[in-house]
Amino acid sequence: MFEKFISALGMKQQAEITQVINLYDAVLAHSAWKRRLFLYLEGQSKEDLQPAKIGVDYLCVLGKWIHSDGKAHFGDQPEFVELVEEHAKFHAHAASVVEAHQAGETDRAMDILTGSFDEQSRRTVKCLTKLNAIVEAGKK
Repeated sequence: MFEKFISALGMKQQAEITQVINLYDAVLAHSAWKRRLFLYLEGQSKEDLQPAKIGVDYLCVLGKWIHSDGKAHFGDQPEFVELVEEHAKFHAHAASVVEAHQAGETDRAMDILTGSFDEQSRRTVKCLTKLNAIVEAGKK
Protein backbone atom coordinates (compact mmCIF):
# COMPACT_ATOMS: atom_id res chain seq x y z
CA MET A 1 0.00 0.00 0.00
CA PHE A 2 2.79 2.40 0.92
CA GLU A 3 4.58 1.62 -2.36
CA LYS A 4 1.43 2.57 -4.28
CA PHE A 5 1.25 5.82 -2.35
CA ILE A 6 4.87 6.65 -3.16
CA SER A 7 4.43 5.80 -6.84
CA ALA A 8 1.33 8.01 -6.91
CA LEU A 9 3.45 10.96 -5.83
CA GLY A 10 4.73 12.93 -8.72
CA MET A 11 8.45 13.09 -9.44
CA LYS A 12 8.46 16.64 -8.11
CA GLN A 13 7.05 15.51 -4.74
CA GLN A 14 9.51 12.61 -4.54
CA ALA A 15 12.37 15.01 -5.19
CA GLU A 16 11.02 17.38 -2.52
CA ILE A 17 11.05 14.56 0.05
CA THR A 18 14.66 13.64 -0.63
CA GLN A 19 15.73 17.30 -0.71
CA VAL A 20 14.10 18.06 2.64
CA ILE A 21 15.32 14.93 4.41
CA ASN A 22 17.91 12.37 3.49
CA LEU A 23 16.64 9.30 5.30
CA TYR A 24 20.01 7.55 4.93
CA ASP A 25 21.67 10.47 6.75
CA ALA A 26 19.01 10.14 9.45
CA VAL A 27 19.94 6.46 9.82
CA LEU A 28 23.60 7.42 10.27
CA ALA A 29 22.78 10.19 12.74
CA HIS A 30 20.61 7.95 14.89
CA SER A 31 23.12 5.11 14.71
CA ALA A 32 25.82 7.48 15.98
CA TRP A 33 23.87 8.15 19.18
CA LYS A 34 25.08 4.94 20.84
CA ARG A 35 28.69 6.05 20.49
CA ARG A 36 27.86 9.57 21.67
CA LEU A 37 26.15 8.18 24.76
CA PHE A 38 28.93 5.69 25.43
CA LEU A 39 31.55 8.44 25.30
CA TYR A 40 29.38 10.53 27.62
CA LEU A 41 29.13 7.70 30.15
CA GLU A 42 32.87 7.13 29.96
CA GLY A 43 33.55 10.81 30.65
CA GLN A 44 35.13 11.29 27.22
CA SER A 45 32.52 13.71 25.89
CA LYS A 46 32.33 17.44 26.34
CA GLU A 47 28.72 17.50 25.16
CA ASP A 48 26.20 19.08 27.50
CA LEU A 49 23.54 16.39 27.15
CA GLN A 50 20.23 17.39 28.66
CA PRO A 51 17.58 14.69 29.07
CA ALA A 52 14.74 17.19 28.67
CA LYS A 53 16.00 18.08 25.19
CA ILE A 54 17.16 14.61 24.16
CA GLY A 55 13.78 13.15 25.06
CA VAL A 56 11.92 15.43 22.67
CA ASP A 57 11.57 13.66 19.35
CA TYR A 58 10.84 16.73 17.22
CA LEU A 59 14.07 18.64 17.90
CA CYS A 60 16.36 16.57 15.65
CA VAL A 61 16.33 16.91 11.85
CA LEU A 62 14.38 13.70 11.40
CA GLY A 63 11.86 14.65 14.07
CA LYS A 64 11.27 18.03 12.48
CA TRP A 65 10.60 16.30 9.17
CA ILE A 66 8.36 13.65 10.77
CA HIS A 67 6.18 16.27 12.42
CA SER A 68 5.91 18.49 9.33
CA ASP A 69 6.51 17.39 5.73
CA GLY A 70 6.68 13.70 6.60
CA LYS A 71 3.31 13.86 8.30
CA ALA A 72 1.86 15.83 5.40
CA HIS A 73 3.02 13.24 2.83
CA PHE A 74 2.73 9.98 4.79
CA GLY A 75 0.73 10.69 7.95
CA ASP A 76 -1.95 8.07 7.36
CA GLN A 77 0.39 5.30 6.24
CA PRO A 78 0.99 2.47 8.78
CA GLU A 79 4.73 2.34 8.03
CA PHE A 80 5.08 6.02 8.74
CA VAL A 81 3.01 5.77 11.93
CA GLU A 82 5.39 3.01 13.08
CA LEU A 83 8.38 5.27 12.40
CA VAL A 84 6.80 8.08 14.43
CA GLU A 85 6.26 5.75 17.39
CA GLU A 86 9.68 4.09 17.25
CA HIS A 87 11.48 7.41 16.82
CA ALA A 88 9.76 8.88 19.89
CA LYS A 89 10.72 5.79 21.92
CA PHE A 90 14.31 6.13 20.69
CA HIS A 91 14.54 9.62 22.14
CA ALA A 92 12.92 8.52 25.41
CA HIS A 93 15.49 5.73 25.80
CA ALA A 94 18.39 8.07 25.01
CA ALA A 95 17.13 10.51 27.63
CA SER A 96 16.86 7.71 30.20
CA VAL A 97 20.54 6.83 29.66
CA VAL A 98 21.57 10.41 30.42
CA GLU A 99 19.15 10.72 33.33
CA ALA A 100 20.52 7.58 34.98
CA HIS A 101 24.09 8.76 34.51
CA GLN A 102 23.35 12.20 35.89
CA ALA A 103 21.70 10.57 38.92
CA GLY A 104 24.99 8.80 39.62
CA GLU A 105 23.70 5.46 38.33
CA THR A 106 26.28 4.92 35.62
CA ASP A 107 25.98 1.12 35.74
CA ARG A 108 22.22 1.38 35.18
CA ALA A 109 22.84 3.91 32.41
CA MET A 110 25.21 1.47 30.71
CA ASP A 111 22.64 -1.33 31.09
CA ILE A 112 20.02 0.85 29.40
CA LEU A 113 22.48 1.83 26.67
CA THR A 114 23.45 -1.75 25.85
CA GLY A 115 19.95 -3.13 26.39
CA SER A 116 16.72 -1.30 25.74
CA PHE A 117 18.34 1.70 24.01
CA ASP A 118 20.27 -0.57 21.66
CA GLU A 119 17.11 -2.50 20.78
CA GLN A 120 15.12 0.69 20.26
CA SER A 121 17.88 2.09 18.08
CA ARG A 122 17.69 -1.00 15.86
CA ARG A 123 13.91 -0.65 15.57
CA THR A 124 14.18 3.00 14.61
CA VAL A 125 16.91 2.36 12.05
CA LYS A 126 14.86 -0.51 10.60
CA CYS A 127 11.89 1.84 10.12
CA LEU A 128 14.11 4.46 8.51
CA THR A 129 15.74 1.90 6.22
CA LYS A 130 12.35 0.59 5.12
CA LEU A 131 11.01 4.08 4.48
CA ASN A 132 14.16 5.10 2.59
CA ALA A 133 13.97 2.01 0.37
CA ILE A 134 10.35 2.76 -0.48
CA VAL A 135 11.07 6.43 -1.28
CA GLU A 136 14.09 5.47 -3.40
CA ALA A 137 12.09 2.80 -5.27
CA GLY A 138 9.45 5.40 -6.04
CA LYS A 139 12.06 7.62 -7.74
CA LYS A 140 12.85 5.01 -10.38
